[in-house]
Amino acid sequence: MWPEVQQALDEKRYELVLSGDDINKKIEDEGLDPGLYELSHLNFLRVSKSPLVTISEDIGKLRNLTNLILPGNKIQTLPETIGNLEKMKLLDISINCLQSLPNGIGNLISLTTLNANNNELLALPNLEKCINLAILDVSGNKLSDFPDICHESLAHLADVKLTSNQINEIPTNVSTLPSLKTLDLGSNVIKVVPGELIDCVKLKDLNLKGNPLNDRRFRKLVESDRCLPRQVIDYIRQHCPRSENSKGGAPGKGKKGKGGKGKAKDEDEVDILCNELRVLSVKDTVPVVQVTTAAKDVRPYIVCCVLQGVDLSGDNLKKFISTQTKLHEGVCEKRLAATIATHDLAKIKGPLKFIAGAPEEIRIHPLVRGKEMSARELHVGLQQEAEAQRKHQKRNNITGLHKFLHLVDRWSLWPCLVDADGTVISLPPLTNAENTKITQETVNVFVEVTSSTSLGKAKEVIDSLILFSLQTGISPEKNAGGKDVLTIQQVRVVDEDGGLRVLYPSRTDLVFKNEKVRVVMPDK
Repeated sequence: MWPEVQQALDEKRYELVLSGDDINKKIEDEGLDPGLYELSHLNFLRVSKSPLVTISEDIGKLRNLTNLILPGNKIQTLPETIGNLEKMKLLDISINCLQSLPNGIGNLISLTTLNANNNELLALPNLEKCINLAILDVSGNKLSDFPDICHESLAHLADVKLTSNQINEIPTNVSTLPSLKTLDLGSNVIKVVPGELIDCVKLKDLNLKGNPLNDRRFRKLVESDRCLPRQVIDYIRQHCPRSENSKGGAPGKGKKGKGGKGKAKDEDEVDILCNELRVLSVKDTVPVVQVTTAAKDVRPYIVCCVLQGVDLSGDNLKKFISTQTKLHEGVCEKRLAATIATHDLAKIKGPLKFIAGAPEEIRIHPLVRGKEMSARELHVGLQQEAEAQRKHQKRNNITGLHKFLHLVDRWSLWPCLVDADGTVISLPPLTNAENTKITQETVNVFVEVTSSTSLGKAKEVIDSLILFSLQTGISPEKNAGGKDVLTIQQVRVVDEDGGLRVLYPSRTDLVFKNEKVRVVMPDK
């Protein structure tokens, strides 16, 4: 038995890494030590950059293995017994010489990441049973068909990388992947893109560069260095037809108007029976939000919009605030992932700046507090309240919304939103200001969502707030069918040099699956 393997056996190690010139010489002469497969307690195994050509069927004995890392070897085949590793979460077989994968990989129900890039794969096994799969990377292979991954069971699959293959078609049922966020199809041989791609409601990053698209204008767009993922998705929404069997039907095939343009009568009737969101183009009268470099370093994501013409009289204000509280508990993950702040637009003096400063120097008049104070004083007060609540409830840990207080501990500078006069109107994730709070008299609500997690999370939160606001009925406007209409005003978020960071809502936002909501976007 190799000394490295013997040591792992004697010490009952859970991890084993085999690499280096000495190991490579042993592998070249005799292959892997058979004793390796007796380490039944092992959960992490890495063999990399070696002359390893084959893996023994005895790999199936390592039932506790959760991470099998085999990049940069010369592996030509994998045994079917790899399918016995039911605890496997990460399988990295990248940069090898594999032409096929065993069907047993399709039985790895715990698998979250499969990395098989830069091999010679001609096809993939069916992965329908890999119900926890989140990341699939098979770029740099010889696939001619889109992988067999379009199954409802793959509800967690978010990142699919297929660049540098020979794939010629995107299946229309790709929309069955509810969590798909990134789809990299660069450098394939795709000529037509199906309109069904926009039904992947979470898709934010789509790469089609290096494909011989029939639509020359589309090809020019995707090849542009300035092309943004949202522009690609917008183009597909407007110009790429659906298949004839698609539920959505092909665009532009209504029954009235010349040339088949317009919508059929029954479609109009459906529209007026739906609640409606009307989006207005950005206006000069709406504050622009400028993000400074200092703020980006601590809380880089901010998305804003205006809920226009709302009615917060009576119980509506209470309902609206209750909605925010529920979102903070739910999709915001108790403010750990994102924070919502709402302001009376009439009380805001723009333009706004999202900055960062020392907590001792930031001054704010927090909501429901009687005086202005520093951010540090506010934080100390909230901590004391949280501790008092913990003791009163006789708990070991702080619970509820106070769990977010530790987020600022790692920041030397704290983010805040200030108006044109330098007045702090928001201090995420702690509070927003008393001087811009909404009341029953508020007509236009400026909404601000910030996150340190991702832009996608910030948009998910603000999408949810808008949907719940529409369903709560805070807008007095109705459509022809008597359904609620809520008007949303776009807001621009820019860098310090004026470059656009976010325009919300864009055409890729406000996508509500299984909700009876019609979204009307501006023409330009």
